[in-house]
Amino acid sequence: MNRREALKGTTLIMGYAMTGTSIAAFMQSCGSGAKLPWTPLVLSENQAKILSAAVDRILPATATPGALDVGTDQFIDKILHSAFPENIQKSFASGLDTFNAEAKSLQGKDFLKLDNAQKDKVIRHFEEKSGPLPGALWAYSFGQGPEFPFYRMMKELTLLGYFHSAKIGTEVLAYDPIPGSYQGCIDYGDVGKVWTE
Repeated sequence: MNRREALKGTTLIMGYAMTGTSIAAFMQSCGSGAKLPWTPLVLSENQAKILSAAVDRILPATATPGALDVGTDQFIDKILHSAFPENIQKSFASGLDTFNAEAKSLQGKDFLKLDNAQKDKVIRHFEEKSGPLPGALWAYSFGQGPEFPFYRMMKELTLLGYFHSAKIGTEVLAYDPIPGSYQGCIDYGDVGKVWTE
């Protein structure tokens, strides 16, 4: 074997190695959005991405952390898995698919592909169209009524997960684990921040 043949062989091997890696990276980049940083227990990965995008628009990050900053999407998936029966889990997952289909019919694209203003329009549409849950979420019998109250359930679980997170309870809302004496009549201006209940 002479030097020229050795260089050709080495170049060919390097070309195959680089091509395989490049093709694999290209195929991964063709997926639908970024990979989730958590593994869903009840929802499919696409449904979990839709849920993440929706809770991010319900409680976006501003001067305070948003719903995604405290893991509200993960909380919803975990509470569905641990606290709700299978028929509710399936109805909620199906509700996410319906939510996405309606976003597509309203805006012409899947919810994940919409910009924030378009996502907000879809959220407003569901806010106006959805009636209130009859009573508390935990006392509601999901077998009643003509339609599963997906949007209201998603919103209530979003708020529940957000306000019961440790970060919001200790860093945003005022938190005093050992409160002082009771003062029944004080000026509102003296109280300061909203208190965690």
